[in-house]
Amino acid sequence: MIVGWLTGGLLQALLKAFVAMQERRLESRGLERKLAADLAAEEIRAEIASRAEARKLLQLENGTLLSAGRLGRLAFVLPLALWWAAVCLDSVFHFGWKVSEVPVLRDWGGAIVTSLFLVDGMKAVGRMVRGGRA
Repeated sequence: MIVGWLTGGLLQALLKAFVAMQERRLESRGLERKLAADLAAEEIRAEIASRAEARKLLQLENGTLLSAGRLGRLAFVLPLALWWAAVCLDSVFHFGWKVSEVPVLRDWGGAIVTSLFLVDGMKAVGRMVRGGRA
């Protein structure tokens, strides 16, 4: 009371202004968090829609000889297969091609080619089990 009387109510006005400013700050933080949550939810919905469209495309391309998926695999597998064949032929028959063998490429290339054969093989088995074409 004495402090209020000495400052002429200035301290009380400053405190009210400070409290009001803090309340507005909290409200804006809450609004920012809500907007961030809404944005994240919208991004998730967009990702789900994008994956649904990709799934539709893959289902449409399934069984097509020159689908984008097959062309992409061929673009990777054919150069790898040619290199691998050159290494094997040069190693066995000594053609003198001097094809460099890259151990890292041999290791991960083998894993990828194997996985492609396994995936395509399992797809064929699944089609045979369902009664479709192999």
